[in-house]
Amino acid sequence: MKAIFRKLTIVAAIAALALSCSNALADEPAAPKIEVTPLDFDFGKIPDDVKSKATYTIKNAGTAELVISDVRPTCGCTVANLTSKKLAPGETSTLEAVFDSHNLGGQVRRFINISSNDPKNATFAVSLSADIVAKPAPNVELSVYSITNLLLGKGGSADRSVKVISSGQEDLAISEITASPGVVARIGGETIGAGQTRKVDIRLKSKEEASLDVTIAPKVAAGNFQEVVTLRSNSKRRPAVTLILQGVVQ
Repeated sequence: MKAIFRKLTIVAAIAALALSCSNALADEPAAPKIEVTPLDFDFGKIPDDVKSKATYTIKNAGTAELVISDVRPTCGCTVANLTSKKLAPGETSTLEAVFDSHNLGGQVRRFINISSNDPKNATFAVSLSADIVAKPAPNVELSVYSITNLLLGKGGSADRSVKVISSGQEDLAISEITASPGVVARIGGETIGAGQTRKVDIRLKSKEEASLDVTIAPKVAAGNFQEVVTLRSNSKRRPAVTLILQGVVQ
């Protein structure tokens, strides 16, 4: 008899607990819940000059309408579009993100922030990642990009020289050079007069260097000056490089 009583007591306790849980669930207000898959979209290895598409599925796993108010990538290299901003419970939407690998290299990871009325995840972040491999291309570098603290007398001048370096895997072709009014530039047998822009055809093999010689003769009678020489080439990453020359005419 005691055993039967204990069993009845246990059954009653379980029933009471189930009823309590049911009442608790019934008392919870309806709410949306955002779920996104995948959390990270991995492109793997991609070249540095393509646009790649990542696709995410957004689901409303809650019990009230999910309203997505904003989808915002954290960088300008990614554009995101959403098929639907309002989802009933159980409904899904597709988020498409286009990632531009131009001018990037190595392992990269970018994020997209999704804002909604989910009370527990008002801002939900997903990511995309890639291993960007640079394709063979020409590139240009200067041994220095600025020469400063030049001290000149009135009507005086100064000569300086920097290296132009073909640092890419393919040959560099310099096509145009501009000199500001107070500087004369010389490179590869070409002379660019003060204040001139000239078309040139200067070619450097991969890893080859050339000397860029400049004569600085600023037009100011006294005070600070800045002159520039700009080289334009077939470099993908840096189609124009500028040498800055600064100082004081005493």
